[in-house]
Amino acid sequence: MGVLTCISDGLPAILELLRVLINILDPHDQAHTDSTRLTALRTLNVAFEVSGPRICAYPSLATLVLDHGCKYLFQLARSNHPVVLQTSLRTIATMFETMRPKLKLQQELFLAFTIDRLAPPAPAVPKNVSLAQKAMTNSPRGSPIPSTPLLGPPESDPEKVPSTPRLLVAPARGDTRELLLETLSQISRHSSFMVDLYINYDCVLNCENMFERVIDFAAKARPPSVL
Repeated sequence: MGVLTCISDGLPAILELLRVLINILDPHDQAHTDSTRLTALRTLNVAFEVSGPRICAYPSLATLVLDHGCKYLFQLARSNHPVVLQTSLRTIATMFETMRPKLKLQQELFLAFTIDRLAPPAPAVPKNVSLAQKAMTNSPRGSPIPSTPLLGPPESDPEKVPSTPRLLVAPARGDTRELLLETLSQISRHSSFMVDLYINYDCVLNCENMFERVIDFAAKARPPSVL
């Protein structure tokens, strides 16, 4: 895949190779085994490392990655196979690191998915519930108020609606949690990450408040200081 650094007349061949690799990732395609998917994931990871920005320069290649590529990678990020999960998360992190300017919607979806798995949102409380009843929902002696789970984020800003509804996901445990934390750390390590979140999401009405969500998650996940 190193030839992506010097694309010229070989674009159709590279496009076909990329298409085949991405199609192998489809977790619902029983024609391919996990071993085959791991090979495709590792190949794509190298391609993104070497030529991520160059892929974005060609609409046909970028569309393939942003559409089916992200779809299958995000599905594999929910895999129960530990090696497939680890390799898919590594590939996703590399993709965001090298192709971030083209992945605004994809980054919003993945960050929301990751935070939801690491810190599931609290059940929504109906607006007509009294303050005393709301307090009881946060009390260990109180009984929680039944509510219907929502696909959207907490109502921090009534004027903001997420661009795409999110599915409810199970909390991550054990090694899966460690892998997701490591991936989130890798994605957020560049210096302008938080500024970009605020500008690209919190300041846009049809996007979720990702800056606010990341800050809230980081504040709750921070271990207590030792005096």
